[in-house]
Amino acid sequence: MSQPTPRLPHQTDEIFLTDGGTETWLMYKRGFALPEFSAFHLLNNDWSAEALREYYTAFADIAVKLGTPFIFDSLTYRASRDWGALLGYSPEGLAEMNHKCFELYRECAADAGLTAEKTVISGCIGPKGDAYQTNQDLTAESARAYHAEQIDTFKAAGADIVTALTLNTTAEAIGIARASAEAGLLSVISFTVEKDRKLRSGETLRQAIETVDAATSSAPAYYMINCSHPVDFGPALATEPWANRIQGLRANASSLDHGTLCQLGHLEEGDPDELASQYVDLRVAHPNMNVFGGCCGTDYVHVEKIGRALLAAA
Repeated sequence: MSQPTPRLPHQTDEIFLTDGGTETWLMYKRGFALPEFSAFHLLNNDWSAEALREYYTAFADIAVKLGTPFIFDSLTYRASRDWGALLGYSPEGLAEMNHKCFELYRECAADAGLTAEKTVISGCIGPKGDAYQTNQDLTAESARAYHAEQIDTFKAAGADIVTALTLNTTAEAIGIARASAEAGLLSVISFTVEKDRKLRSGETLRQAIETVDAATSSAPAYYMINCSHPVDFGPALATEPWANRIQGLRANASSLDHGTLCQLGHLEEGDPDELASQYVDLRVAHPNMNVFGGCCGTDYVHVEKIGRALLAAA
């Protein structure tokens, strides 16, 4: 008998939770070294794999406690060809690791008692290059060809949706949306913005969303913002039709700029209660938003506070 298919965020106004800053939690809370800022390879070691199980199960426990669906995401962020090669993986070995990540998600959902209807398995994609540098040579077509490999692996592993995090160019977003559509999977495009409230490529959020929608016949199921802070991206949102395409937030715990955060050498966790309040304010202004998690510096403490605050305000 086949498993029930979960409803996805664009199909309902129900609140969905997702995870937090996986890499920063692993580095600063558990002391793991992350070569190439990559976490998936930790599944090769029993001790580090147990830390990953603890991390994702904690989020699933929160979703069960609060009665929300949960989107498992982020572990495959740098499990694509170029990043895998830097870590010594063959294409076959890398595909196997992507499958292992999905297996971990399903095990954590079962351990927490999260039902199949409330368990969304997302194939997470990160940029081909550094998220904080603009890859001017990457075209929509080259991005489509590159990311199609990992997306095809997601399809074979049973992903419910594809989520591309921390994108800073529309060309890469267009390529990912096209590759996902060709594979028969819905995509979610998540942009990150700088202190000037624009993508590193210089486009506003409005320009980026309208450009991707025009080039892909509105293929993405919805858009998100991640690896930025509400004080930066909040003022960039308008009560206009294009902003209704943004349904998810994964904010940083701190409002420090990307360059500073990368050089600190310690964790900036911010104020989880303040962040939760900022999420509530954003959802009041933009009630179409219904996917909430965190990015750098956040973990299940932040996400539980965010979830409780949003549900109390609903």
